[in-house]
Amino acid sequence: MPHPYDYGYKDLFSHPQFLKELLTSCVPEPWVTELDFSHASLIDKSFITPAKKKLESDLIWRIPLTSGNEVYFYILIEFQSTVDHFMALRMLRYILELYGSLLKADPQLKVLPPVFPLLLYNGDARWTAPENLADLIDRRISLDYIPQFRYFKIAENEFSKERLLSLKNMIGALFLVETTKREELVPLLSEIVKILEQEQPEVYRAFVQWLFSFFSEPVPDWVGELSQLREVPTMLATTVKQWEQDLVQQGLQQGLFKGKQEGLQEGLLQGKRETARKLKQKGMSIQEIAELTGLSIDEVQKL
Repeated sequence: MPHPYDYGYKDLFSHPQFLKELLTSCVPEPWVTELDFSHASLIDKSFITPAKKKLESDLIWRIPLTSGNEVYFYILIEFQSTVDHFMALRMLRYILELYGSLLKADPQLKVLPPVFPLLLYNGDARWTAPENLADLIDRRISLDYIPQFRYFKIAENEFSKERLLSLKNMIGALFLVETTKREELVPLLSEIVKILEQEQPEVYRAFVQWLFSFFSEPVPDWVGELSQLREVPTMLATTVKQWEQDLVQQGLQQGLFKGKQEGLQEGLLQGKRETARKLKQKGMSIQEIAELTGLSIDEVQKL
């Protein structure tokens, strides 16, 4: 089963503003400045087989240019930790499937629209797979007869913290959270908070939901308190300090660990309930609260 965080990740890139920040920050192509994101539309279609669903996720966007034409974007989000050497072949297969669906929808089509293939990789290993299909093919024959196809790669672990902070947008914040250890987020969180303050409400909300699924258990207290933005750095620092103390305590008192489990579980449950109450007060739906906190819908309704 995919991790809940994977679904939240795809949801983030279902927002035009997030897509805009991704492209303008990471794709140095001149035509990107001509994209009309206010009329971008998400295509409800996937070409990933069920067997691959847990390893990747795809999105298809159609965005008009100010010139009047349009560009399709096929975005493949790669979750697996290992690098697929034949990614170029997989990407080409998905693009051809998209073209096939367009021709089926409009048999009179004479010219196919451009499709920009974008790979977003958030694994730990360095991405080493060839980005050009021709590099996967033995060149014993003329290059004229070898397919020329290239995908555009964005690997989060290739960005420095300085570069991500300089972006001053949600893409930088997202990549920072994913590539930084929890305790090392403390000095960076104030910058992330500044970015959150200037974002659209729906994007802000999607980011907070993603944080809940990303951290899983235990979810840091500051994630449920993001409405009180000025308090976040202090709250996170306190939380990290407590984690460190807990680790030391566990190392010194291994014999008492089992006896504390019931109390710990009860504490986590109380924390979930408190977070659910606050999210409920802020108007989040019962269904969303249940998904984020792991509580049942019935329990959330009773809070």
